[in-house]
Amino acid sequence: MKGEELRSLVMAYDFGTTSVKAALFDERGRIIAHANEALPLFQRRPGWAEQDPRSLWEAGGRAGRRVLEGAEIRPDAIGSVVFVAPWKAIIPVDGRRNVLRDAMIWMDSRATAQAERLNRRAGRFVGTGQEYWPRLMWLKENEPEVWQSSRWIMGLTTYLKWMATGVVATEPSDDFIRSGRSSLHRRFQEIVAAAELADDVGKFPRSTAADEIAGYVTDAAAAHLGLRAGIPVYGGFGDLPAITTGANALVPGATHIYFGTSSWFACVVEPDDGIESPLRVTLDQRYDGAVYPLQTGCLAFDWIVDQVYRLEKERMRDAFLDFVNAQVAEIAPGSEDLLATHWLIGELPPLSKNAKGVYINLTPGHDRRHMVRAMMESICYSHRMSIERFESQANRRLDQIVVVGGGASSPVWMQMLADVLQRTVLVPEEPRLVGAVGAYRCTRGINGTSPTPQADNPPPQPRSYRPDPENRAVYDRLHRIYGKIHAALIDVFESLNGPGR
Repeated sequence: MKGEELRSLVMAYDFGTTSVKAALFDERGRIIAHANEALPLFQRRPGWAEQDPRSLWEAGGRAGRRVLEGAEIRPDAIGSVVFVAPWKAIIPVDGRRNVLRDAMIWMDSRATAQAERLNRRAGRFVGTGQEYWPRLMWLKENEPEVWQSSRWIMGLTTYLKWMATGVVATEPSDDFIRSGRSSLHRRFQEIVAAAELADDVGKFPRSTAADEIAGYVTDAAAAHLGLRAGIPVYGGFGDLPAITTGANALVPGATHIYFGTSSWFACVVEPDDGIESPLRVTLDQRYDGAVYPLQTGCLAFDWIVDQVYRLEKERMRDAFLDFVNAQVAEIAPGSEDLLATHWLIGELPPLSKNAKGVYINLTPGHDRRHMVRAMMESICYSHRMSIERFESQANRRLDQIVVVGGGASSPVWMQMLADVLQRTVLVPEEPRLVGAVGAYRCTRGINGTSPTPQADNPPPQPRSYRPDPENRAVYDRLHRIYGKIHAALIDVFESLNGPGR
């Protein structure tokens, strides 16, 4: 590729909780090259979760420069840029471009007392101490000097676009102060008033649509990113809508499961569809995502693997996950009646924030392989609970579902998921890069369809995992038992960890 053809290349930066992926796309939406960088996460106190936004900006620059160097692409070949990142971060910035404290990110749940007051004032359940508005209340009450000095309260996508362009603009999926939909805007106004934040709305930037140009790369940002100044930066959106857009065409009824640090089941729905999901995310002016989240997904898998396979991980490096998959495959479905819970940082309703990880029915006959498999199975059981809840409201059955994210790269886990769900699981060719694909689609217009495939370059077919009927009985039984664990232990969790909200 050279000349004018190269000017259509897009650099997409997909920020997750623990890593950033930079991916370079050609004019057909194909990934030319990609690179990852790890992101630091600080949990200085129980329930706290913070990141230095400047370290994220630095890591994004490193990842993007590595992509360009590895692909031997000149900076002037890139025609546009887009960022996506997790929603609901809180980054206070003053009028002199100073970040006043580390970002309080989506998994931070410190604002329990504020959430209780907000729910009481609002006259309904708004959220736990992990929800966005209670954490704003916490910041205003506990760090008043930071709050008073803040010109802007930014989210992560807002911050990244601001660093790239100098323009302060959020996007619809990360805007919880205003909405272009009158009903949602009224709800936000009611919550903001109950949170006693109505006098502070000027601190929150207005939205640019995900597929609109938000600004242009500055000279300083160009030097950092390894790109040329003046190229457009699109509005982008949060990681959840990016993954939703990358996993399927953006049409009502499209569903997927995400296996990342967190995990979720989500379906594209119309705003007034009547489905009462634990979370709703604004995808665009037409559609919402009905989201059934797991606060801890692959984080729980990573944790147990680090505990019981640490020496092998240090020695094997790139071959390590294949080794773990092989170990887990040696254990029969059901892990010989060993059950685990993946709730390491608590969960949202219908579970609770005080719920934590446990192993149940552990015996001398179990070893580390059983412990890892049981943790993997627990995430599958939780997704089955979510899907069955969704199906009962939507009055439809899902016969197959797309699964994306890092965990989807494990054939053992995906067969396990198919067996637990008793549904066909479809995994795209690059499940780890689906968020970047969604980011790329911002630059081509989110029009309800995937990019048109080229006749001479058909898209690769997803890997298909069909449920094994022989495993149905054991997983049906253990799923029923798993569904009783939270209710059985709720008093124990409350005694150990305090109220669930």
